[in-house]
Amino acid sequence: MLNPKIINQYKNKKVDAASDMPDIRSKNILMGFWHNWPSEPGQGYQQGLFKEMQLTDIPEAYNVVAVAFMKGAGIPTFKPYNLSDEAFRAQVAALNAQGRAVLISLGGADAHIELHAGQEEPLAYEIIRLVEVYGFDGLDIDLEQAAITFADNRTVLPAALRMVREHYETEGKHFIISMAPEFPYLRASKKLPALKEITTYFPILKEFVTFLESFRSGGAYLAYINALEDIYDFIAPQYYNQGGDGVWVEELNLLVTQNNDAHKKAFLYYLTDSLIHGTRGFTKIPADRLAIGLPTNNDAAANGYVINPQDVKNALQELEDAGNPIRGLMTWSVNWDAGKDKTGKDYNWEFVNRYGYLTGGETPVPDKPPVPLT
Repeated sequence: MLNPKIINQYKNKKVDAASDMPDIRSKNILMGFWHNWPSEPGQGYQQGLFKEMQLTDIPEAYNVVAVAFMKGAGIPTFKPYNLSDEAFRAQVAALNAQGRAVLISLGGADAHIELHAGQEEPLAYEIIRLVEVYGFDGLDIDLEQAAITFADNRTVLPAALRMVREHYETEGKHFIISMAPEFPYLRASKKLPALKEITTYFPILKEFVTFLESFRSGGAYLAYINALEDIYDFIAPQYYNQGGDGVWVEELNLLVTQNNDAHKKAFLYYLTDSLIHGTRGFTKIPADRLAIGLPTNNDAAANGYVINPQDVKNALQELEDAGNPIRGLMTWSVNWDAGKDKTGKDYNWEFVNRYGYLTGGETPVPDKPPVPLT
């Protein structure tokens, strides 16, 4: 149990909009990641340049913003790369005042996160400290590669998040918990019935059996999902950077792959349908807690960009027609949405222009070209 005296050391006495935690549980979401590092030429997968921006520059249609990233050796942490703590909090407050949520995202593709048993409370205290300093409204789990299963991450992180959620519930606030796993890590576990039976008599082995099942199937995120099943808000799987991976659709007698643009609508629909129902080899995520993660453009990811936005819209409509409307979309990233390709051509907020209708936000006005000197 967390010590109130320790928590009190972190409590921010300033009452502003960042003190609130907007409740998005009944809302569609359009979630965009925000880069906490400077832009440099050639950082894009096609050598483009993402745009540095303030949180307050993000179009209002993005009603969930995930700040990337909380990371580092030992207990991971966060510090704004270009603003004071006070200035960053003021920007979070501006978004909160509009009813938008700002999450801190833990991990990232290059992050080494290593947590060990006994660090549950220190991690919870650090998350609370970040919430109090910056006004974050929740945490997004974005562990990738080795960090997913490294050390005791699968038990320490969920335990810490439970403590944080419970703490803010005592204040009448809802601390958001989300995840953004790459979709292959959501493959369903292969059951081990004999070992499952043993856990009836030895409950202490339950987590170990869950680990063995996920290890056999590649479903490395199952430990997080199972541990947080009753409290997570939504999961936004990454439908990108997976090349020829996909979902086998018996009805079509076809492996529908992520990188096949001709079958893009089918991929979006059938993978999402598989997750909603826990079929075709994937674990189950309820439709009302599921969003589709897509790259903003070809610079944002190695593959997975949707060329024709109608593929996304048709897939979402087909899911709704089947009685399974999902929460919305996630994208990497808002910075790439406003970036430029390698020739200097603006992407001009293409993603939010295409899909901002989901949250009813205003469409941003493209940057005006500079007035030529005469």
